[in-house]
Amino acid sequence: MKALLLALFSLILQSLVSGLLPDWLSPPDLWFLLAVFLASRYTPYAGMAAAFGLGLLQDLTSAGYLGFHALGLVTAAYAFYGLRGWLRWEEPAARMVILILAFVAKWVGYLILVYWMRYTTLPPSTWLAVFLPELVLTMLLAPPYLYLAEALLGPGE
Repeated sequence: MKALLLALFSLILQSLVSGLLPDWLSPPDLWFLLAVFLASRYTPYAGMAAAFGLGLLQDLTSAGYLGFHALGLVTAAYAFYGLRGWLRWEEPAARMVILILAFVAKWVGYLILVYWMRYTTLPPSTWLAVFLPELVLTMLLAPPYLYLAEALLGPGE
């Protein structure tokens, strides 16, 4: 039940932050932070299923292609589980490295789907206009968001 409350809070906060930022600035991806946080608390099967479900919910709320964000969040969760074997999630510096690499993996999942659907790649201007601001803002919001999520759901495993 607390995880659903955190998902609702993330949806409201994502909408609020997106509305406060100017149109030319890509907002942070709180869905990604929620998916990685839930992956840190669940087994790989449950974590990837949760990431897929969150991605579908994100697609439905943002009127995007159904399955687009689902693939991105599953790719991020998959990368998280791979990186968790090398780095300790409990350490703040390692946590940020895991988040950055999982974020890159999310975008690799997006690019695979874009390439498969359109057979083209994204122009470099997209990377400057969308990827970099989203990465920077997501990583700036990650520490307070993860702290709040841990406070709400309690200590992990």
